[in-house]
Amino acid sequence: MVLDVIFKVLQTILTVITVLTIYKTVYKVIGLFFKARVYPETQNRHKFAVIICARNEEKVIGNLLDSIHAQNYPQELLQVFVVADNCTDDTARICREKGAIVYERHDPAHARKGYALQYAFKHIREDYGGVDFVEGWFIFDADNLLHPEYMAEMNKAFDTGEFDVICGYRNTKNFSTNIISSAYGFHFYRSSFAYHRPRQIVHSSTHIAGTGYVVRSEWFKDGWNWTCLTEDAELTYHILANRGKIGYCEAAEFYDEQPTRFRVSVRQRIRWAKGRLFVFFARGYKLFAGMFRRKTNKWSLYDMIFYGFPYGLFSGLVSIATFLAAFIGVAVSAGWEGIAQEYFTLSVLKTAGVALGLYWAQAAVTALLVAIREHKKIHCPLPKLIFYIIFFPWFDLMDIPLSIASLFMHVTWRRIVHEDTTRVEDIVPESVARARAAQEENSAENE
Repeated sequence: MVLDVIFKVLQTILTVITVLTIYKTVYKVIGLFFKARVYPETQNRHKFAVIICARNEEKVIGNLLDSIHAQNYPQELLQVFVVADNCTDDTARICREKGAIVYERHDPAHARKGYALQYAFKHIREDYGGVDFVEGWFIFDADNLLHPEYMAEMNKAFDTGEFDVICGYRNTKNFSTNIISSAYGFHFYRSSFAYHRPRQIVHSSTHIAGTGYVVRSEWFKDGWNWTCLTEDAELTYHILANRGKIGYCEAAEFYDEQPTRFRVSVRQRIRWAKGRLFVFFARGYKLFAGMFRRKTNKWSLYDMIFYGFPYGLFSGLVSIATFLAAFIGVAVSAGWEGIAQEYFTLSVLKTAGVALGLYWAQAAVTALLVAIREHKKIHCPLPKLIFYIIFFPWFDLMDIPLSIASLFMHVTWRRIVHEDTTRVEDIVPESVARARAAQEENSAENE
């Protein structure tokens, strides 16, 4: 039967992929038991630009700009740009009042972060004669907050000269809100524990994850050219395919607001699935070709190919093909009575329940390990944290159906409303106080 052939092909692919990605287990062991690399102190202070995309972010963007101004880093070496993208509120005014250079963009047909960055770099290149008036460009989302030592720590990693892109440590500022925001938090902590940290330790490139990263200016000499649904994945593939290296600085911590509504989460994750699927099939061949070129980090390319592989989608398709093949086989040989006897029995339901229970337990144990390893970063009362660990598996359980759904949906970039007005002073008050004291001391010395 055709379904049998399809099933066997998909099953073979998954088996091969499973064997080829055993190294990810080693990554997790490294991430659990080894400490991240610490970059050496340096007296060099590099000049950076910060670029923020914002669409109707008047509630939160001021707090991000305040956290930039509170950095333990010379403010004269930081230039902030904001793209007010199709805004109808006071985002642009607030940013100008806080010293940012604002570009206002009105193009509802292309309301997407990648297009906003493309617009910004086009005008910056025109206004400043290029992008090399600074050494690196930080990319942030409007809902982010920066730890006061973020820039100083990123500067240390930047000064090594090893990396073309450096990613910071992504924390969650609203982890304790509900099981949705906490699940996202576990997801990003797991990325640090299972991917970013081990890759850094073994001197391999990591992936860009949306926000909180810096790129050397030479990569933007021709502007910003990555505009798909997941521009971060597209940029990751471009950097690695062109012999670049993406590093990780765990000491550079920033905070991100996560969705708190199920509908918003579903919409965002379908966009992620659709965008990553596009990038994998449209750009993945460049990573594969790069493995056969000279002077490329072949392990990083290999790793990123399998990081981007749509495993959830293929797993779902294999499961569906298996079920359909068996279902049709029973229907043909035994009719509807046979189907009822084969599928609608207590033993079948028990088997399905046990499988679901084992999956749930495995995901909960993963969340527990993440919570133990990252406990110093998680701002959440212990009773809530235990509750969130127990219910984290719903997040992973949604991966397969959302990946399959993305195949049949027309996906557009839709704004996520940010409402969490937490300030960086609310998260790390002592660090903010120390940074401000250092700023005042430096100002006094310069007078």
